[in-house]
Amino acid sequence: MRDTIRRVTETDVRELGEKWGIDVASVEAGAMAERVNDRLADNLDAVYDVPVASGASDPGERPWSGGTDRYNAIRVDCRVPPFADADDLLDGVTVGLKDLITVAGVPMRCGSAVMEGFVPSTDATVTTRLRQAGATVVAKTTMDEFAGGGRGRTARGLVRNPLDEGRIAGGSSGGSGAAVAAELVDVALGTDTGGSTRKPAAFCGVVGLKPTYGLVPLTGVIENTYALDHVGPIARSIVDAAGVLEALAGPDAADPASAAAAGEEGYRTGGYVEATTSPPPVDDLRVGVATQGVTDDIEESVAARHRAAIDAIEDAGATLVEVEIPYLDESKHLKNSISYTELAAYWRDGGAPIRRGGSVAPGDRAGFQCRARAASGELNAFYRSRMLAGAHLADAHGGRHYVRARAAQATVRDALTAELSDVDVLVTPTVPALAPTVEAVTDPDFDYDGLDSAFGYGRYTKIANVTGVPALTVPNRIEDGPAVGLQLLAPRFDEATLLAAGSRLANVVDGN
Repeated sequence: MRDTIRRVTETDVRELGEKWGIDVASVEAGAMAERVNDRLADNLDAVYDVPVASGASDPGERPWSGGTDRYNAIRVDCRVPPFADADDLLDGVTVGLKDLITVAGVPMRCGSAVMEGFVPSTDATVTTRLRQAGATVVAKTTMDEFAGGGRGRTARGLVRNPLDEGRIAGGSSGGSGAAVAAELVDVALGTDTGGSTRKPAAFCGVVGLKPTYGLVPLTGVIENTYALDHVGPIARSIVDAAGVLEALAGPDAADPASAAAAGEEGYRTGGYVEATTSPPPVDDLRVGVATQGVTDDIEESVAARHRAAIDAIEDAGATLVEVEIPYLDESKHLKNSISYTELAAYWRDGGAPIRRGGSVAPGDRAGFQCRARAASGELNAFYRSRMLAGAHLADAHGGRHYVRARAAQATVRDALTAELSDVDVLVTPTVPALAPTVEAVTDPDFDYDGLDSAFGYGRYTKIANVTGVPALTVPNRIEDGPAVGLQLLAPRFDEATLLAAGSRLANVVDGN
């Protein structure tokens, strides 16, 4: 649809100058408005005269209905079959997609009433790759509003934990974790900006993987924080997660992060399933053990189960090496400075990929923008507070915290890479506490992010997003009780080693 440019007034010019930091003196506002109008009238609408590949096509029949499961894990039930010429990698596998991953012809609400009525016209790259691998998409999974938080609070209420319905499944990919744990789907995709795939996987007693940044394309995924966003699988086994990663990994020219990753030294894909089916013996593994966070700001029940897991790994013959994770706790502040600012910019720009590049489906972006602009006041206060914090950092402080945090990412990445070079994997708890109770998170001031405490639920997960290294959580079932996870970190693009070691160590700590 052609978007005709309207003329600006003197008032428009003054307000634009104030908003964008461009000086416009009152005495020149009239003349400046005319100059601007001359530029706007120079046939800029001609951009609509050049055809573009919209990415939209006839998706065929894709029946759908509202989800009705008892856990609120599934937002939409649907059926999107594999391609006729699909591979057999994921033949017969049913998949749930977090409801910010586009599926043409199927409603997408991003966990928010704001997006009611939005139906994408294109498939995300990951959707296409799953179907090409033989999978059938059967669900869009419930999520925190626009992936902004980890409390499992959605427009339809809380996502309940199938292992204990008095607790939440976590977030923001809580629906994906719950759907896998409840066996409503074989595997699911989540997104992970600070642990949003790994935390619900840990709470629900399943496997969650955050791949290396850029390994899995983000094309067709609504952003939270582009510089930190990842798409990854949640599954009941590491072999299943490896199969999904095998289907998803690889560059996509439409996603700058994916294309940049493909050009980096050390980039490699594939071999994930083979790595998990023939893992190395435990006594060949050199396992780094994080020294921080196992005595302070961690629930004793979680700490005890983590200590028991480490003892079991040592007893099985692995070589343990104590590692102090560099900048573990500073990563929270780097993540937040980047995330708040990018989130505000994304909403200010209506979802347009200004500066970061890449391509988006024009129709889908327009559908997002019209809803976002019309109804941003309906967003929950938690999410709006994050956006406004980012807007303040950008406007009042000139984005200096964002620039500093982006530069500091390299420092943290290099320091962590040095520590990882001496071990096969580095292990930490996945989360420092048990899944919160339903009663606790109904309090709007429930402190999931650690604003009122030192660290929050993402203490161990955020560093993997800041540095882009791959991270895997596996169930830690040394004792009975609510599920907790054991997190493993590995060097960038070394998912094969991560999954192989994870496969072996998961068997060691699995008390079932």
